[in-house]
Amino acid sequence: MGMSGMDMSDISSTMSSMTSSVASMSMPTITSITSSMSTMSSMDGMDGMDMSGNSSMTMTMWMTTRWKDAPVFFKTLEAHSSGAAFGIFCVLFFSCFFFRGLIFLSSYLEQEVFHNFSNTIVVEEDCECGPEGSIDKKSVPDAFREPNLTFGQVISKLFNIGLKDLYQDFIRLVLAFTIVMFGYAIMLAAMSFVVLYFFAICLGLAFGEIFFNRLAIILNVNKAFGACSGLH
Repeated sequence: MGMSGMDMSDISSTMSSMTSSVASMSMPTITSITSSMSTMSSMDGMDGMDMSGNSSMTMTMWMTTRWKDAPVFFKTLEAHSSGAAFGIFCVLFFSCFFFRGLIFLSSYLEQEVFHNFSNTIVVEEDCECGPEGSIDKKSVPDAFREPNLTFGQVISKLFNIGLKDLYQDFIRLVLAFTIVMFGYAIMLAAMSFVVLYFFAICLGLAFGEIFFNRLAIILNVNKAFGACSGLH
């Protein structure tokens, strides 16, 4: 019995020492895991605080009159004063005006420089008018009409192009890319939901429409005929 008592005491002491050693070994690991989790939670809290507390990082989803520290298109493009807000207003206004000018330029090049009338709608002078005086016939002149083509002829004409056509297509590509780029940039700027900048975009497009429409009337240019003319 004495020997068994000694064995039991030895076993219990050995188990207690092993338990304490395991506990001492696992404590740093638990502490490191706890500290890392607290660090991650604190970082998430800081991010949330930055997103909600810092107005320069906030984008509302409704129209607001607050323009101060509101980013427009770029993260750093924000107004800290009324003068800076007016500067952004002017940038957006003239960007929209320029955007409408690019569409008009594309139409002008197609009709007056490239002399591409195959896709334009030409109103015939000797038109047949209905009983109420409305125009019944709008067509392309016979000189620009293409006969009915087969599929092979269409493919042949599509890929059999000369240097002149390549040059014109390159200009169309540059214009189309610039028009699309400006169009979507204006859309993203409008998504700042700031009333001041929203009116700058609307006014720029409206004044551009009136100005270049008047210029198209003077130059006899169909401004609806051009690259990305429907992007507005």
